[in-house]
Amino acid sequence: MSGQTQISPPKLPLRFLRWFCSPELLEDVEGDLNELFLLRSSTNKSKAKWLFTRDVFMLFRPGIIRQINLFKGQNNNVMLSNYLKIAFRNALRYKGYTSLNLLGLVVGIASCMLILLWVNDELKVNKFHEKGDQIYQVFRNMKQSGGMVNTTASIPKPVGDLVAEEYSEVSQVAQLSWLMNMDLKIENEAIEEEGRFASPEFLQMFSFPLVIGDKEGALSQPNHILISRSVAEKYFGEDWRTEAVGSTVKVEEQFDVQVTGVFEDTDEKSTLDFDWLIAAQAFYAANDWVEDWGNGAFETYLLIPDETKVQAVSGKILMEIKDHTKGNPNSGDEELIIQKFSDTYLYSKFENGVVAGGRNDYVRIMSVVAVFILLVASINFMNLTTARSSRRSKEIGLRKVMGAAKKSIRVQFFLEAIMLTTVAVAISVIVVILVLPLFNTIVDKSLILDFSQSTTWYFILGLIFVVGTLSGAYPALLLPTFNVIQSIKGGIIKQSSFAVFFRKGLVVFQFAISTLLIIGTSVIYQQIDYVLNKDLGMNKDNLLAVSLEGDLASRLETYKSELLRLPQVTRVSAASGNPLNYGRSTSSANWEGKNPDEGYEVNVILTDEDFVPATGMEVLQGRGFDSQLKDSTNFLINEVAAELMGFDDPIGKKLSFWGIDGQIVGVVKNFHMRDLYEPIAPLIITCIDPSASSLVLIRTDENTTDALAAIQKVTEQVNPEHDFDYQFIDHAYAESYANERTMKTLANIFAMVSIVISSLGLLGLASYSAEQRSKEIGVRKVHGASIAQVLMLLSKDYGKLILIAFLLAIPFGYYFTQDWLNQFEFRTALNPAVFALSGLIVLAIGVITVAAKSYQAASVNPVKSLKEQ
Repeated sequence: MSGQTQISPPKLPLRFLRWFCSPELLEDVEGDLNELFLLRSSTNKSKAKWLFTRDVFMLFRPGIIRQINLFKGQNNNVMLSNYLKIAFRNALRYKGYTSLNLLGLVVGIASCMLILLWVNDELKVNKFHEKGDQIYQVFRNMKQSGGMVNTTASIPKPVGDLVAEEYSEVSQVAQLSWLMNMDLKIENEAIEEEGRFASPEFLQMFSFPLVIGDKEGALSQPNHILISRSVAEKYFGEDWRTEAVGSTVKVEEQFDVQVTGVFEDTDEKSTLDFDWLIAAQAFYAANDWVEDWGNGAFETYLLIPDETKVQAVSGKILMEIKDHTKGNPNSGDEELIIQKFSDTYLYSKFENGVVAGGRNDYVRIMSVVAVFILLVASINFMNLTTARSSRRSKEIGLRKVMGAAKKSIRVQFFLEAIMLTTVAVAISVIVVILVLPLFNTIVDKSLILDFSQSTTWYFILGLIFVVGTLSGAYPALLLPTFNVIQSIKGGIIKQSSFAVFFRKGLVVFQFAISTLLIIGTSVIYQQIDYVLNKDLGMNKDNLLAVSLEGDLASRLETYKSELLRLPQVTRVSAASGNPLNYGRSTSSANWEGKNPDEGYEVNVILTDEDFVPATGMEVLQGRGFDSQLKDSTNFLINEVAAELMGFDDPIGKKLSFWGIDGQIVGVVKNFHMRDLYEPIAPLIITCIDPSASSLVLIRTDENTTDALAAIQKVTEQVNPEHDFDYQFIDHAYAESYANERTMKTLANIFAMVSIVISSLGLLGLASYSAEQRSKEIGVRKVHGASIAQVLMLLSKDYGKLILIAFLLAIPFGYYFTQDWLNQFEFRTALNPAVFALSGLIVLAIGVITVAAKSYQAASVNPVKSLKEQ
């Protein structure tokens, strides 16, 4: 007897296959699927089950589906034609209800399609590489103060060299620099372009197609460069195909390279973007510091063909940096981890060295929103259909007297739902095509509804099937159960208590979802407002950052003097990076009393004596830099660094890093060097070498337009051969939260969509209630009841339902919004007023909707109401 457990395909998809598949084909189809499942399950059981399910649904198409006889003993074509005619006549007869149904379905389906187009696009990022399942990226976990761990993609070059030489599990190692702005000069025309230095293996590992050139040799020599199609067209015009390759390019007026190929422009499907690629050997030769195990230099990618060996590589690479820096007093506490490259876009967030989400959280949220909106739209259809039930009761009764079975009547209502859904989907497709340009602007994408892809048609057909089934299920199950005698009389049909409870439950569900979306929208708005307006520890307003292009850094003092002559400029300072988006660090820092067994990564900003006043920072202890005191070997630190070093009074304490010995002269107030998702890191500020700066920070007056024009004029005079490259610090900071602002906008839009659809559903129920209680309303009015009293009578029950929906939404809203806020190290507190206001908004909209219909019913002449009964 075998000890192994028999692996079986998932049961539900298998049952579905046996139900729809033609008997003549079933045995062969099922056998092939089972064989393929067993083969896949030998490597990955979960993936094999998912693929089996996908294959079953992909087989649900004409030619394989069995002939299903819905009308046994009858002429199918005649019955189907008859049902479609009845559905069409009913749609025309009750134009108001049909319009409401279509409006609700179109709004819901179009919204769902837009969301799912966005979700599908997010899921495709970095998934186009042929070897994508085999590519892994290396990350470095660096221990910080307070036990925190900072994860970076900047890896020491020797790591890649070691893996390439000694790891048999890895077939290729590719190294890629960070994105750089450099001047490319071709035939006396210099234009600044963004690009990277890359090792030759990069092109072989990743699927970036070359229009011209050979991937094998394109980056084999230090003087090789590849340019994008757009750069080639910009420099060489229409003849770029014949003139680009072989041309000489001068980079930053420093060295010459030769064009060996042209690649297709990268697009939004790739997180790796660049307009040029230069052989990495050129970077190695110019920067000998890259050979140090303590310096992060390149992004490093590994190609591991055998998935079963990934764990072995992960275990071997973990301690490589520690092992190779052992005994070095400047070494940090660092470990290496690997992550599949295709996952790095969606799972880019790390907490203490472990993947903890990322954009996948937004994908998941929006997927749930799409499903909820589709459900709300379907519920709206159900409610509006049941609101018309009494008007269809006589028709149902006559059909049952003539011998129609319940099954036949159910099929009729399902077909009506499918027909209306088909029309709604067709209109929704048109709406989506018209709205897509605006939606693309909001989400900053280039989404299209591609009808040349079979998946688009599967998606549309799936929507019709799912929404039609959901929308028609309740009416199809409920209406055939009406009493025959009551139905023929055409009177009001009394429904079971379960039917009433179920319908009210649907309303509660609709408005609970709407309330939940409004709560989420409000919290996102508050957090984004908090992030953009929080005191960051420095003044980001009216602060301009200008890139030091060419040899402008060597003429820094002249440039600063010219800028300070401008009346619109108040302060100027140089810095090695944007202080609000900074990540340069070192593990070589040493101070008095430091534990030699502990290594910490500390951020370092290279600047000059004017940095503190130019950025508006606050000195809490000691003093700032002073040009009169020769502070080139003195340092400023932030509060976190002072705490890390254990100094109550750090002023005058010795500090060294990068072989520079000096002392601490001041402590500045903490400021955020990265986004608010992360804690503030320890920081050292030094003015040892201002010429090593990459940008100039310029504080201007309130008239930023005139200031910008004046600064540009001065810059172009001092540095005429280079473009004027600048950014406002506050704008750059706000742009770093583009994803959150997009989510805020989408949440606003779809919360409103949910409210609109829910209100349409409530309007249907109010109509139904008015029909059911028209005789009661007439009697009450005859006995002297006012319109206001009748209004209260009809509205109070729905007010209770909306209140229940609000109470149900509160715990879910609190849980999900708090979970989202917990991603931020610095966040706003949940305000109870947000929940109360959300409930009031939904209640107000619901009451107004019901009141409008109730007022119409209450205004009917009671004599007319009593006669009709």
